[in-house]
Amino acid sequence: MTGRWPDPPSWPAWQPPRPTAPRSRTPAYVPIVVIGVVVVLLIAAAVVAGRSVAGLLDRTGYADRPRIERPTPRPSAPPVPERPVTVPWRIEPGQLRPDLTGAEFVGPVDGDFSGPYVSAVDPKVADIWVALTGDDDERGMVAHGLDPATGRPLWDRPMEGGLCATEADRRGVACAELLDRDPATGLGRRWRLHLLDPRTGEPRISREVAGWFSALHRSGDTLVVLEQREPAPHAVLHGFDLATLKPRWELDLNKQPGHGQLFSENRIIARKDPDREGVVMDRPRFRDVGYGPKAEQTGDGGLVALWAGQRTAFVQPRTGKLIMMPRCSRLVDDGSRLWCNEPDGARAYSYAGQELLKVTGPRLAFPGDDGVGVDRNRPIFINEVGAPVAVDPETGKVGRPYSVPGSGSAFGQTTMPGAETVGEHTLLVGEGGAMLVDPKQDKITWINEHITHTDTPILIKDELLLGAYRADVVDLATGERRATAKLEGLYTVNVGERIAGVGPDLLCVQQFG
Repeated sequence: MTGRWPDPPSWPAWQPPRPTAPRSRTPAYVPIVVIGVVVVLLIAAAVVAGRSVAGLLDRTGYADRPRIERPTPRPSAPPVPERPVTVPWRIEPGQLRPDLTGAEFVGPVDGDFSGPYVSAVDPKVADIWVALTGDDDERGMVAHGLDPATGRPLWDRPMEGGLCATEADRRGVACAELLDRDPATGLGRRWRLHLLDPRTGEPRISREVAGWFSALHRSGDTLVVLEQREPAPHAVLHGFDLATLKPRWELDLNKQPGHGQLFSENRIIARKDPDREGVVMDRPRFRDVGYGPKAEQTGDGGLVALWAGQRTAFVQPRTGKLIMMPRCSRLVDDGSRLWCNEPDGARAYSYAGQELLKVTGPRLAFPGDDGVGVDRNRPIFINEVGAPVAVDPETGKVGRPYSVPGSGSAFGQTTMPGAETVGEHTLLVGEGGAMLVDPKQDKITWINEHITHTDTPILIKDELLLGAYRADVVDLATGERRATAKLEGLYTVNVGERIAGVGPDLLCVQQFG
């Protein structure tokens, strides 16, 4: 390997645990002949299986790498002390909505599949969080401004069908309020865009627009809105000036090659959607990319990427110019180039949309990212048994695996390890354990085999918070578990400089001793 990965970024899945296999039941009496036949079949199966596994390891290169043995079965994690967690405040949706039976916090607030439950205003403007509440069908929705230092409600405003951008600055909090639903489908087809004063919740500017909106995203000084126009499949992007909410551009993706691959019949959705006929957009996410050392290639200060299903559309946010919409089922921006997964490997592109190289065999591990801020991550390539594989970023040449396999199974499906980036640190987490990956070279700094799944990691000084519900506090330098901590909320996330517990049933701030 001659190439090196770009310098670590200056910015910045929970996998279900493997289910316990059902215990097989043996009949009380088995004829001796049957036992003999079974023994012979088991021996034959073991020989065939051994040859198959050996062949698989040989094809993936895993058999040739230096052995990194893992005890089988995995030993129990050594006991560590409990780390106290202080919750300065917590608030439940019913406290904000005594008028509404069965109130919930609604998330993601922006409609992005991996978006957050809270929109945060730049503290230099006003230190305020914006959350949405509604009933369990997301009706009767209201937007709330909260003081994140105390949890005290500051204002509320009706926001039926509400969508709010996850980041806000001096111009205000961009939200969309539903005005009219299609009577046949229940989908929103007319909206009022608002720029809300973060201190009061009052609109500074409002503008009515038509469209079947499902998500919105602030990219620089442009508000980008995703429309899933009926009848499906039909994806349209809209750009609005964030200062005036005047339309800047409209980009209809319907005639683009591969447009249908943005959609799927799978009903994997983040926000509750009325029942639709046919297909829906497949887990749509917005990402801001193209801000690395070669950002001049974008020609317009970065790109906004709409990543959905098997395709990703890369668009200049100020002009609406489509740069490309390649096959791209997983997307990573390493600060110098864009990486996209394909069925038989991955491909790299320049920010200007020029194809740079192809990687055959290993594919990108799923990049965990909430879409807040600029999306820059260190790519990790894995083979079919979930082991990280060395790839030269300049040539695409594939080397050998450099750590243990990380694949597992859950509910009868194969699971693969996922990549998680926090600050300038990147981890690979799966059944092989949690591994800290060197930022410049394809090698592992440390492995903790006891941690096999995590929400988005939290960096607290020289420690990492890994896991879900009951998390492990891990030494960043060594990977050793220092403590465990019981977390509040469905998810634990950074919101600005604070650590929050979020979910449909509560919002809170958490402090770790």
